[in-house]
Amino acid sequence: MSYKVTIIILIIALFGTILQTWGGSWDITSHQLGAPESFFTPPHGVLYSGVGIGLIAAIIAIISLVKNKEIRKESFALGLKLIIIGGLFQITAGPGDYYWHEMFGTDGLLSPTHLTLITGILIQTLGVTIGLARLIPLNFKVVKPALIFAYGVLWFITIGFIFQFTLPISTGDTLDFDPDPYVAVIIAASTMPFFSTLIFWASAKSLKKFGNASLVTAVFITLNVTSNIIPAEFLWGYLPWFVLPMAFAILADAIICKKIKIRKYGENIVGALIGSVFLIFSMPLIGMSFIQFYVFSGVSGYDLLPEFSETLGMILGIMCIPGAIVGWVSVKVAKKKISVPVESVI
Repeated sequence: MSYKVTIIILIIALFGTILQTWGGSWDITSHQLGAPESFFTPPHGVLYSGVGIGLIAAIIAIISLVKNKEIRKESFALGLKLIIIGGLFQITAGPGDYYWHEMFGTDGLLSPTHLTLITGILIQTLGVTIGLARLIPLNFKVVKPALIFAYGVLWFITIGFIFQFTLPISTGDTLDFDPDPYVAVIIAASTMPFFSTLIFWASAKSLKKFGNASLVTAVFITLNVTSNIIPAEFLWGYLPWFVLPMAFAILADAIICKKIKIRKYGENIVGALIGSVFLIFSMPLIGMSFIQFYVFSGVSGYDLLPEFSETLGMILGIMCIPGAIVGWVSVKVAKKKISVPVESVI
């Protein structure tokens, strides 16, 4: 019974994190499109509905851990604890953001309260993923389908977290937290391929069956496209580019699942494949980090994104090499540090 309650908590939290990450990303796009600064907007409605659902999951997790001491000893209990911790971050961020606006006016993407909120969402999503992954040995049929979505959301929120430190849209009324252009590109080129590869590799190894890691990639791309591109018609030119990373993901999935047999360095090649296309995975918003180098004063980098798509091939040709190297390293680290759950044969 305790296992089923845990799965219910994790799935409730998963639904909340999907709404949080998608709504938060849509909110960024909405503001870049010139939407008025107001709490009562559709993106905020989606975002804070997800926050509310996540808090409900956290409350149920607290009750479950308090009432059932045996659950605390299970490895998947870490997932429940992270859901609770993430909820605490989010509770702090809400009122804090109100007072921050009162003191400093309108802010940009990066602020202490925004960072607290997205950290809470990231922790909750990580908790859902860990909890579901550690339930794999129990062979519940719902776990792997839910885990496909969890990995996709974790990938999406991880990229969103990195955006906090790489996108030049953090200038508010009184404070400017925009990153240095060179630092932003270094952060993006090192962390995005590393964590993209890490999450893809973990999903492929834990979900095992060919096609599952490809579905994780499809979930991630769908969240990105529907929140960042579809609402902005002038960015639709980026859509065809996503065929390339999807194709690379399917190829990488086939290599890990032994559908394509490579005797040596197979999984490292998977890392290089996923890492090499990190730029497209993170499009269109990551384009603003590169636009910083030639943007004119008073001109929004977001407004120049359609023009940036025309030079994307050249930038990709340059950045795919360090991305592939970082992806290769990511797999080597993952193989040493990550323990992959195995289904029970009983």
